Amino acid sequence: MKFPAAILMLFLALPLTAVCQYASRPSGIEKLPDGNYKLDSVTIRTSKGELAFPARFVLKEGALEVIIAKPEGRLHETLLVTEASAVKIQTALYLLKARNGARSKDKPGLRQGTLVDIDLEWTDDNGVSHREPIEGWILDRRTNAPMKRIGWVFTGSGIHQGQFLADAEGNIVINWSQGATVLDSPDPESEDDTLHTVNESKPQPTLHPDVTVVFRPRL
Repeated sequence: MKFPAAILMLFLALPLTAVCQYASRPSGIEKLPDGNYKLDSVTIRTSKGELAFPARFVLKEGALEVIIAKPEGRLHETLLVTEASAVKIQTALYLLKARNGARSKDKPGLRQGTLVDIDLEWTDDNGVSHREPIEGWILDRRTNAPMKRIGWVFTGSGIHQGQFLADAEGNIVINWSQGATVLDSPDPESEDDTLHTVNESKPQPTLHPDVTVVFRPRL
């Protein structure tokens, strides 16, 4: 996905309050009747300070190096896939006042990016709605238990020759810290690609396979 870099960065710098004040909002931003905003398939839930977008499960077993990918990403090692664009998810995070930065909080002179909690909204086979942390579907092989909720770091993706790199590589959230992405893992050991697998003991929806991913920045 290619954009004029100067226009894109100007758009990304706008806080949500500024976007809301404009009678003519930036192209693609739609105000919904409930007061929320929509950027294509990404919904900005203003009153809750979170964003949401649709996705579906991919793997039922096996190793994970990516948590949420795009269709052109590494689907053989991802938990979820979404059609939502990485640049628009990153834009929505900026509009929610999240700040991108370093993956680790221990790098001298560098500010760590905002930590973001990820939940899944899904419907079970009995039609009951749920909202749960995404970590429940991720097994930590070091403990043989579901991954602890430590948040995901808003590292943000860069632009090269007018191309948004996370979209080009197909990454939204990664747990193996390699490649361009929007969110990365703050785990000091995340450069090891053997840490996580699908938690096979956690049921995935079957009758209602579509889920909603929710990002909530810790501000």
